[in-house]
Amino acid sequence: MRITSSRLLLFSLTLLLFLEGLDAYSIFNIPIFWLGFAFFIFVFFVFTLRGVRWPRFDSISIRNWILYGVSITILNAIFNDLTLPVYASTNFFQYISLRLFRLVSFLFIIYTLNYIFKKFTYREVIRYFLFAVLAISTLSLISYFSYIYGYSDFPRTRAGSGGWSQPISRACNILRNYGTFREPSFLAIWTAPFIPYFFYLGKDKKIWYLLSLVPILSTVLSRSLTGFFAILLASFLGIVFTFFIHKKFQLSVVFLIVTFMLIATLSPIFSYKFPSDGDICESDNLQDELKNSESIIDSTFLRFVELTNQGLDAFTNTDFLIEYINANGISILGEGYGFSNISFSYAADEASKQIDGNRIIYRNPGQVVSFNNLYANILMSTGLIGFLWFVLILLNLFRKLLFNYSEIQPFLLINVMTILIMYSYQAEEISSNLAVAFAFILNLKNYEK
Repeated sequence: MRITSSRLLLFSLTLLLFLEGLDAYSIFNIPIFWLGFAFFIFVFFVFTLRGVRWPRFDSISIRNWILYGVSITILNAIFNDLTLPVYASTNFFQYISLRLFRLVSFLFIIYTLNYIFKKFTYREVIRYFLFAVLAISTLSLISYFSYIYGYSDFPRTRAGSGGWSQPISRACNILRNYGTFREPSFLAIWTAPFIPYFFYLGKDKKIWYLLSLVPILSTVLSRSLTGFFAILLASFLGIVFTFFIHKKFQLSVVFLIVTFMLIATLSPIFSYKFPSDGDICESDNLQDELKNSESIIDSTFLRFVELTNQGLDAFTNTDFLIEYINANGISILGEGYGFSNISFSYAADEASKQIDGNRIIYRNPGQVVSFNNLYANILMSTGLIGFLWFVLILLNLFRKLLFNYSEIQPFLLINVMTILIMYSYQAEEISSNLAVAFAFILNLKNYEK
């Protein structure tokens, strides 16, 4: 069978998504997902040199917004000299380069999908991506059940930003599904946005409804508050927007919510609590008690209620982030990607330190600290100009998405909102998932109704 250029590009993009799901692994100290990015960019340049003309796209110029972020970052790298925290896992050049690498990849993914959609339908492209989702979700469940049934888990080879791996087995703690990621929330962030597409394909082939149980169970067992509420809130909003704007009602979306809630209700069957470690396990903190409940409903929904009842102070990362922005102000042009994290890391060290007698104890000593918020990262990295530009891009894309109805529209809407909701608290870098979502929206006019 002759492999066309479009199919090879689709293979390389699917491989990129799959390798991005192997977040906890590295080869010769190089994170595996960076190898996926490198291969994808290599393929992109090869096709460019062969004369492929990449279709242009228009959405308040995403391309120029990316180039602006790259330029600000490079200029800061030339004229500023910041020292990385002592436990950073890369040197300064590598750290900044990887930020730029992701920005460029984001742009190339959109160009690639614009080209692919000249040859393939949405369903064909989505099927490729969902095979990667099924592979990563299945690996995560194999890892999860290894602790329950006593066989070996996959040995994680990538250290975290502090120079050590995230411990999965902890006395007193309930088992969370880390899968092939360094943290369970990262698993939910990667998996949850794809779940609506199982129900989109299920409208034609019911087997996809059954297959959806794998990523849903994987996400539920991660016990990620972010993942839980993002997918459920996005699904509810998808139903509301589609009904009131287009007078359409997608029963498959209701089926998504019911299936997700049913799996969450039944999932305590698979709950596992690590052996107790004596008095150290006792806690008067209701949040800790709920977090370590064997009931996933308690550890997610009731814990969320407890957190919100305590106000913003309960969300320590968000609380400190607001204090940091208030104290340091907002730049017009921005500090550049990566530079903003370095400055934030030193401020976080000072804000979180505690004095115990003659000792100073730091919460995250010498580590690069994440904003845990995409919008804060864009604001601090590209300044007020870059942030408002990004808001305009989002508004323009949502206008295209909300007011151009097609069969995929409700599911794509849920996908995008799930990403944007999750990125208000957990992750901070523009992701491949978001680039894919942008490309899907930009090509809605070519969608085969």
